[in-house]
Amino acid sequence: MKKHRNCNLFSITLLFIVLTCAAYAANMDSNDLVIYYSFDEDTVVDGEVVDTSGNGYNGLIQGSNFNLEEGKVNECMVFPGGAANYIAVRNLQYVEAIPALSIAVWIKTAQRGVIASWDRSEFFRFAAADDQLGNTNFIAFDICCPIRDWHGTVDVLDNQWHHIAVTFSGEAKRIYINGELDVEQAPHTQAIGPQAARFGFIGIGSEATEFNGPKNPTWSFKGLMDEYIMFHRVLTPDEVRRLATVTVNPFAVDPTGKVSTTWGSIKAVINYRR
Repeated sequence: MKKHRNCNLFSITLLFIVLTCAAYAANMDSNDLVIYYSFDEDTVVDGEVVDTSGNGYNGLIQGSNFNLEEGKVNECMVFPGGAANYIAVRNLQYVEAIPALSIAVWIKTAQRGVIASWDRSEFFRFAAADDQLGNTNFIAFDICCPIRDWHGTVDVLDNQWHHIAVTFSGEAKRIYINGELDVEQAPHTQAIGPQAARFGFIGIGSEATEFNGPKNPTWSFKGLMDEYIMFHRVLTPDEVRRLATVTVNPFAVDPTGKVSTTWGSIKAVINYRR
């Protein structure tokens, strides 16, 4: 009987370990990752937000009132609001059409503000509410060309944390709130843009023909922002849900999931059975 109980314990423990390994192995696919601003303290260096995707699209912090505080995944960035306070994205100038795009981010705000922009008239604008179509409370994902303004249905200006994701392809465009689909629509174009070459910003609108160039609109983001991620592909619903629930870097394996740790756990169970 004791041997039978030990065998059952071993089986259950082994199953748990296998499932744990599988969970950690199912990290986000970094294929076509463009930008990853975690806003963790160790990635904000000398007035810049380091793009940890490895693509070199660091963000230059403009303004002196930015701070860090505890966020959804480690630290987050506190945007003070005001037209002088934003992040200018280095090196990423859109010239050609964008056939597929996904953006995901955590936000906490109580007022209208641009989250990211490479110019609504030329490429796209992603905002918490906007001044189009009577949108006063919902996520806006406005793209060209021609310009087509579009927004969701969930109030995100309640000063609570919300995970927001938008996706675009020639087949569909979608807005997700807190890991769940909010709205979906067939696109009016097969690609986003192009009209004129544009650099982009986080936290304010863009009309920038050069890095850190003209800003418009200037209703800047005021509140907390965490885990800003861009892809040149469409995130799946499962990937969106994962980004809305993970509490660690979504592209890194947690040390407890490494093979050496897991094998140590297995050996402990084997030794117990002896």
